[in-house]
Amino acid sequence: MGALAANRYRSSPRLTDDIDLLLADSGAGIDELERIFIQAGWSVHRADPGGDLIRIKHERYGVADLLVSGTDYQRQALQHAVEETIDNEHIKVLTVEDVIIHKLIAGRYQDLADIEAILETKLTLDRDYIENWANFWDVLDRWKKMQASSH
Repeated sequence: MGALAANRYRSSPRLTDDIDLLLADSGAGIDELERIFIQAGWSVHRADPGGDLIRIKHERYGVADLLVSGTDYQRQALQHAVEETIDNEHIKVLTVEDVIIHKLIAGRYQDLADIEAILETKLTLDRDYIENWANFWDVLDRWKKMQASSH
């Protein structure tokens, strides 16, 4: 859902130090997930003790931020994700609209730059879908400004 997902929709990739994964909120639970990563040699740090955001680090594999979907929107975004094959591995990547929405919510400089780069590609977007969720997350003004500056 982060820079690597945005790279799928940009005309040129941007380097990033980590991978951001949005996980379904089903299964054994966050405590079990944490235990499995620790057993596999990852260091695990939760953003807060009861939270569903985990940063994992591995000496060989690097850094990943894991966010367990906790909202109806995030669960819907996972359902809409498109399947990709990378190095013979099947993964799901958020749609361009959901990447944009997540980046609007985050609102950091690099997130807004990713949106600008995506808009430059002139991909066909479901703008009603983006506007609906941007309004829900109270980032509709940010979205409108980004669209206006891309023309």
